[in-house]
Amino acid sequence: MTAPVRTTRTRNAAASREALLASARTLFSERGFEHTTVRDIGEEAGVDPALIARYFGSKVNLYLATVTAEDADSGRPEAFEHPAQLVEWFVSRVDRRGPGPVMQALVRSDSTPEIREAARGHLTRRLVEPLHVMLQRRGVPDARTRAEVIVSALVGVLLARTLGSFETLGSLERRELVDLLTAMLPDLS
Repeated sequence: MTAPVRTTRTRNAAASREALLASARTLFSERGFEHTTVRDIGEEAGVDPALIARYFGSKVNLYLATVTAEDADSGRPEAFEHPAQLVEWFVSRVDRRGPGPVMQALVRSDSTPEIREAARGHLTRRLVEPLHVMLQRRGVPDARTRAEVIVSALVGVLLARTLGSFETLGSLERRELVDLLTAMLPDLS
């Protein structure tokens, strides 16, 4: 009598973790935190939703991971030499991906303080700080304040565009929008 042949599934923890992170990023962006279930994320990722607890500890921690995750193709705003490059990068990114969990966490009323703080910190590191450095190098007075105002304006315009708040804004070609936003920047030549 021979023993039954057991089939084992190849496990790849890194691939499962990345699949959960990618699925969570997509679903949180589409539905928000409250309307996304752990089961939905697992199904979308094609893995057992229980792995969320193993790899991230909780749904909140997974959300925080989506807020702070860096994508290989995300670009490095701190490497830009001119604020117009940052505007181009940010508009292109939001047009391609939508507002994402970071921008949503900042404006949604159901965001926990922990999630809102993580999103604020991420936006500050990724956009405000690089812009602040650029403005400071050019001798712009109140560089930090101006960087925060510019990023706030960009976030507002891109949210309004994504949400379809204004007909004309939503129908602008990306290049037109980038040119308009860049024209609003202080003269930094």
